[in-house]
Amino acid sequence: MIKTLAVIAFGVAVSGCATTLNPAAESVRLITADQRPACESLGIVSTDQQLGLNKASNSMNKAVNEVSRRGGNGIFIISTGKSGFDGQSVTAEALRCK
Repeated sequence: MIKTLAVIAFGVAVSGCATTLNPAAESVRLITADQRPACESLGIVSTDQQLGLNKASNSMNKAVNEVSRRGGNGIFIISTGKSGFDGQSVTAEALRCK
């Protein structure tokens, strides 16, 4: 019984940490340094994912979702990397491009 509860709790914890793209975020595109001057900055976005599987993907999805939430359609990646003990982080600029 205790093993079953532990397995269920682990499964919920791992699956509960997955970050999917919001429907509006699917239109956000990656912007290169050459394309960036033609875009309006909506600010810096910082995300971090410490738990679950696919930490890098989840952290990037959080960043893209935030760009979309701000009304942006472009993301310029400033940095990605390790965070904390085993996490992943993304720092990016949210952009509105023509």
